[in-house]
Amino acid sequence: MEARVWWSPPGSEDVYTLEPSCSGTSCFRFTPFSISDKHPSIEMKGHVIHSAPPARGTIAVTTPFDRFSTAQNDHMNAVSKAIDLIENGVLDKVVVARIKSVTSDASPEATFKLKCEKHPDAFVYLIDHPSCGVWCGATPELLIASSDNRVETVSLAGTRVLLKGDATNDWTAKEKHEQAQVTEYIQSVLENYGASEMSIEPRADRKYGNLIHLETRFRCSIKGDIQHLASTLHPTPAVGGRPLKEACDFIALHEQFSRAYYSGYLGVETASGSAYYVNLRAAQWMVGGIRIYAGGGIVEGSIPQDEWLETEAKIKAIEATFA
Repeated sequence: MEARVWWSPPGSEDVYTLEPSCSGTSCFRFTPFSISDKHPSIEMKGHVIHSAPPARGTIAVTTPFDRFSTAQNDHMNAVSKAIDLIENGVLDKVVVARIKSVTSDASPEATFKLKCEKHPDAFVYLIDHPSCGVWCGATPELLIASSDNRVETVSLAGTRVLLKGDATNDWTAKEKHEQAQVTEYIQSVLENYGASEMSIEPRADRKYGNLIHLETRFRCSIKGDIQHLASTLHPTPAVGGRPLKEACDFIALHEQFSRAYYSGYLGVETASGSAYYVNLRAAQWMVGGIRIYAGGGIVEGSIPQDEWLETEAKIKAIEATFA
């Protein structure tokens, strides 16, 4: 099976692909939430070239359909257990994810094209690889970008569904606290990595389809390997939690499924610059169906029912681009 990948960067209408070559100067990386024998980190080397979106029928999906979906009670129970551990001081935050598996004849190629049209400010991708199968997503969250030793990253957390007229209620103290934890973590990693000339923009709203998030943008100078910095930042509290080990242990124990490549990171490294994104708003194609992934950050003040509704909104946003 030939490995193939297509992507469209944020703010661009262009689509790119990778022409495979062992001597290529560019690399597309697709890294799971947690590296394992079943879910290895994928590296595809070659030359980046412009491309049309792949035509319907280009990709043959072979992964058997797994119908498992996270039940509402199971998700809310996991959130309740997380809240108990937060109240007892074991955790500060943990991201609890769920999956929804739906029967569908939507094509990954048409879905990729529609996502490019609907989410021009996201990193939109479609990958077909023997080690991971077929995945497609449109992520709003930059993990790290670098060019000439200048680095940019963002802290993204908190989710609201936009009201009519793109209005939203004021952010709660809970939502601001959730996003602040991600901001503090990223700042500490950058400082420990020797960042200089750091600028931190004021917290601002970031729109994504019918959803809105809180975002803080960092810019600084750093010398070193950008991929190593990406692996150091990952997983941020936006997809894992704090303390990190305890949060990841909780995720492994209570989510009842493997995240696989959801909430890992992906992106392109070239001679002129690199950019990696957190793999959010992601779905995996299977024979006759699609598995959708979504999660939410649990902190003090979280309400299980509200957390379920947040994941429902995220899943509906993904389903809206199936084609």
